[in-house]
Amino acid sequence: MPSCDRKFGFSTGAIAKGDFELAIEVIKRAGLAVVELSALREYELPKLMGALSNLDLSSFEYVSIHAPSRLSELSERDVVQLLGGAIKKEIPIVLHPDTIEDPAEWCKFGSFLLIENLDKRNSAFRTTRELHEVFARFPDAQFCLDVAHARQVDPTMGEATQMLRAFGSRLRQVHASGLNSNSTHGPLSSAASWAFSQISHLIPQDVPIILESPVSEQALGEELSFARRAFSPWLQRLRAEIDDVFDLKVAGFRHQQITSFLCLLHETGTKLSDFEHVIRQLPTGGAYKTGDMFLSTVDLLQRLSDTERADLQEYFLDRVSKVAKHFPELPKQFKQQFS
Repeated sequence: MPSCDRKFGFSTGAIAKGDFELAIEVIKRAGLAVVELSALREYELPKLMGALSNLDLSSFEYVSIHAPSRLSELSERDVVQLLGGAIKKEIPIVLHPDTIEDPAEWCKFGSFLLIENLDKRNSAFRTTRELHEVFARFPDAQFCLDVAHARQVDPTMGEATQMLRAFGSRLRQVHASGLNSNSTHGPLSSAASWAFSQISHLIPQDVPIILESPVSEQALGEELSFARRAFSPWLQRLRAEIDDVFDLKVAGFRHQQITSFLCLLHETGTKLSDFEHVIRQLPTGGAYKTGDMFLSTVDLLQRLSDTERADLQEYFLDRVSKVAKHFPELPKQFKQQFS
């Protein structure tokens, strides 16, 4: 299944903080089939739950509710009682586990309770080991992976990888966004995109991805496109393979590597304009990590959507153009390939 077929949506709190009805309409206009109804701030919960029965959510394939992250006015029992209406509609509840005081109150939610991993501001529930403890108390609970939180705790994405391997069978949805040093959500960055792509092959294609990026309606489409690229491991892997040939940082090695590759293309009569044939002859076939399934460049190319294939071709042609400018002797030496 091409990665653009992933189910993407937004949190209403990211689109219109405090106005879930407006946010729902914006998300509908974008043609998205996934939404998370945010009651992250406790004052939002009574209004949301009071309106839930009258909200038209029929166009959405997946709906969840984010419970408040802090309680001051409402008691834990108040929150549980309010959220009971969602459980009757079989709507899953995303919960920050540090808000739990009485586990018995939440056990009744069973598999509709989604435990989320937390960011660096918290003293627990940030790592796989710490999450094992909460899942031991809630054996039927499911998992909401916040990849931005996981990246903040461990920028290598090793912790996120461990979470997905440990709790993959529980994974119900994913949160994604940028995250600054104050743990405030922001739009996706290139660095975040690259980090997310490193673990996206461990996320099943049918798991909904909720964007918590605070964006305007005008910027929603661009953020969505960026997210689709971020969660396409195949596109990122093929980009890396292109860079292994065309974008080595040491000029001498780069010239040697490109020349060797152009000689291979010359021997097979392949032009650089023959995009798919060139990609199929890239040398290694995708970044490989222990535990990954090895995929050739042919395999990777077949996993791309039409949009991703066009994106990759544009990326490749940009690299070729830069090579021609940086090493002007190569187009002269390999006229057939650059024609």
